[in-house]
Amino acid sequence: MSDLSKARVETIRRYFREVDAKSPALLDLFTEDVEFFFPKFGVARGKAALGRFAERIAKEAAKLTHDIDGLIFTVDGDRIAVEGQEWGVTEDGRAWPDGNISQGRFANIFEFDGPLIKRAFIYVDPDFTNEDRRRVDLYRDGEVAATPGEIAVRYFQQVAAFWSAPNDPKTLAAIIELFAEDVDWDIPGNLDAVPWIGPRHNREAVSNFYRELYEQLIPERFEIHRILSDADTAVVLGELASRVKATDRLIETPFAFVLTVKHGKIVRHRMLEDSHPVAAATLS
Repeated sequence: MSDLSKARVETIRRYFREVDAKSPALLDLFTEDVEFFFPKFGVARGKAALGRFAERIAKEAAKLTHDIDGLIFTVDGDRIAVEGQEWGVTEDGRAWPDGNISQGRFANIFEFDGPLIKRAFIYVDPDFTNEDRRRVDLYRDGEVAATPGEIAVRYFQQVAAFWSAPNDPKTLAAIIELFAEDVDWDIPGNLDAVPWIGPRHNREAVSNFYRELYEQLIPERFEIHRILSDADTAVVLGELASRVKATDRLIETPFAFVLTVKHGKIVRHRMLEDSHPVAAATLS
C-alpha cells in the first residue's frame, strides 16, 4: 500500500472517530463539493447538506460507536471500500443491534481527491431497531404478518361469524387462532356483578369467555364506527346493545377495543365500556 493510500485509510479511521464523537471537525475531512449518500436520505452534495444529515441522524442515535479496529479496507486507486460493524442507543434508550435480526453491519465507499474525501456512499440498513416488521417477517419467515388494523377487521368478522353459528366449533376456533398463546386480556368492570368480564391470560381462557358470553347474552346490535391503528396497536370504536338472558334487561354502551398485535397475533386485548349499565342490566 502506498503512503498516500495509508494516509487515506487513516483519514477514514478518523472519519469514524469523529462520527462517534459527533464532532464538527468531521466536515474538515471532505471537499467542499462532496457527494454523499445514505439510505432514506438520498444523494446530496456539499458540506452543508452533509452537516444537515449529521444533525438529523444524531436525533435518532443518541450514541453511536464503530468498531474501528475491526474495519476491513479494500483499496483501489482513489476509491476505498470499508466493511465494519457498529452499535448504538436510540434517543429513546433502545440499544441495537440485537445480534439476531439486526447485526450492525455496514459498507462504505469513499473516493478521494488528494487527502480529502470527495464522495462518501454509505450502505447500511437504517432500520436499526427492526421496526420494519413486515419486511422482517417476509425475509425471515416467508410471510408478511397482517397489520394490527387488518387483524382487528378479521377479529370482528370472526366474532360476527361466531354469533351466527355459536354451536359450530370452527367459528370459535377461528377467533382463538387470532390470539397468541399467552395473551394479556381484560374487560374492566364490576366483577361481583358481571361474571364474564375481568382478566384472562391464555387462549383457553379467551375461548371460555366466548362460551360464557353465549350462555349469558343475546347480541342485538354491534356497530363499529372507526378503526385506528399504528405499527403495533389497533383501536376500535363503536356501540353495542346486548340483552342479558337472566334478567331480560338491555345493555347499551359505547365501546373501545384496544388490540396490541405482535407477529400477526393479538397479545393484548382491552375492551372498555360503560360498566355501570352493564352491571345494572346483569343484576336481578
